[in-house]
Amino acid sequence: MQVSKLPGQGASIFTVMSALAAKHNAINLSQGFPEFNPDPTLVESVHRAMKNGLNQYSPMAGQLSLRQVLADRQNSWGRLFSIDADKHITIVPGATAGLFSVFQALVMSGDEVILFDPSYDCYAPSIVLAGGVPVRLSINPDGSYPFDALKHAINAKTKMVVVNTPHNPLGLVFGRAQWAALSQVLTDTSVIVLSDEVYEHMVFDESEHVSVLQEPELAHRAVAISSFGKTFHATGWKLGYVTAPENLTHGIRKIYQFLAFAANTPMQIAAAEFLSSNPRYEKSVSTVMQQKRDLFVDRLHKSRFRLLPCAGAYFQIVDYSDISDRPDLDFAIHLTETLGVASIPVSAFYENPHPNQRWLRFCFAKNDETLLKSTELLCQL
Repeated sequence: MQVSKLPGQGASIFTVMSALAAKHNAINLSQGFPEFNPDPTLVESVHRAMKNGLNQYSPMAGQLSLRQVLADRQNSWGRLFSIDADKHITIVPGATAGLFSVFQALVMSGDEVILFDPSYDCYAPSIVLAGGVPVRLSINPDGSYPFDALKHAINAKTKMVVVNTPHNPLGLVFGRAQWAALSQVLTDTSVIVLSDEVYEHMVFDESEHVSVLQEPELAHRAVAISSFGKTFHATGWKLGYVTAPENLTHGIRKIYQFLAFAANTPMQIAAAEFLSSNPRYEKSVSTVMQQKRDLFVDRLHKSRFRLLPCAGAYFQIVDYSDISDRPDLDFAIHLTETLGVASIPVSAFYENPHPNQRWLRFCFAKNDETLLKSTELLCQL
């Protein structure tokens, strides 16, 4: 008797490597969570909401005060349609819950959903659970997107294309040129675009984050996923939101109401207060993370790793082919057990990993002391 809809699915690589790091007391640069705390005033707001008795269910779509702040912010950033707090924004208990709701709502049995590998590991299983078929295309080694292959992959069964920007794990930013190219490919189709934008406030070197909701050809058939956990350095709070046109939002909420019904009330109230009092907070996030990236990269330049460019998010990809020819999972385990630094093998983000690719992903959203200690160890290789 089959007891799982995902019979071949084991524990995620993030669970495996974090457990290994704990076992060997290694520095954990594997799982993507910040080592530092949220702003104290944000924490105080959560505490105050709890003490004031605001501990019951929120409305299913989320606290209106928070949705209104988010609508005002998005409209100020420029969107192709006026974002309405009631019609377009849904607060969810983390971006993963938002992604799952979108796939369950919009992907029907037999629909194909195109992913660009390396892709985040929750996408494909969520598509399969919705009855869909993941179609995997690989980002080119130079970081460019395979738009010609995408053109040939689209057919009558194609329901959705998933974009992740800034990209986990590669740190790529899907800019205006890429959106224009995608728009051209999708012209004369009804394909929906799901844009995972959880790292939207972490772009570096004066790059800009361009949301799918700013793209003329795509905005009215697009869904954007955002994360307070990433933006507030509070991944354990599991709080995010989904922005979409009214017709798509209606379908997504039909599913979401039976998945979690409502996200954490005190944290929603605190987020609304905090963002209202800090209108430029998001800019500071990019500044902090770029400083972290620069410190990590500067120290690793003394190592034998080759560093790939990182334009956004909080991950650095390193090529270790000058150090070892071991497959990346073996090498990641070896570094954790013997050197005391944990990473993520990039092959975990592929359906069909490149056989000769020797890449690891390190998270640099850590205290400076941790970054200095870890790079000191890595430079010993």
